[in-house]
This record gives sequence, structure tokens and C-alpha cells, in this order.
Amino acid sequence: MQKTRRQQLQDLLTERSWTVEELALLFEVSKKVILDDMEHLLHSPATRQRLIIEPAQCRQCGFRFKDRKRLSKPSRCPRCKNEWLTPPAFHLRRIP
Repeated sequence: MQKTRRQQLQDLLTERSWTVEELALLFEVSKKVILDDMEHLLHSPATRQRLIIEPAQCRQCGFRFKDRKRLSKPSRCPRCKNEWLTPPAFHLRRIP
């Protein structure tokens, strides 16, 4: 039986960290579709894993978006207003 995209996504995220852009390219879908799937994984009781977010970071001043609640990449740094940011990365970790 073929796994759904969300099941495949869950498997990939348990192996290593991925950015939304990497996953969108891998599955050949838009970033919006991947973000919707990630939101589903975040709130699904069936997942039994915690979504770990490695926050986006400004490449100029080093500001980390550690308190950001949205999964999408921020548009610019609030400190220096630079738009050159590393995207957030995600992986799943089992809840003990």
C-alpha cells in the first residue's frame, strides 16, 4: 500500500531536519501545501511525536526567531531589517 504524502513527510522528518523549501522540491508541490501538512502534523494526536523547529536566523546580525509561532520563513529581520535569512528547519522527535 502506498503511503500518503503526510505519512511520507512524517517518515522524512524523523530521519533528519528539513526546510519547507527542500520538502516542496522533493514532493513537487508548493510551499503552502507543505506548510499545511506540517500544521496537520503539529496538531494531529495520531503523530505521537513533537515537531522540533530550528528557528530562522538573520545571516547579517545573527538574530534568531526563536519565539516565532508561524512555521513559514519570516520576511525580514526585526533588528537590522535585512532580508537575507536562513529558513527554519523541522524534524520530529518521539514523545517519551
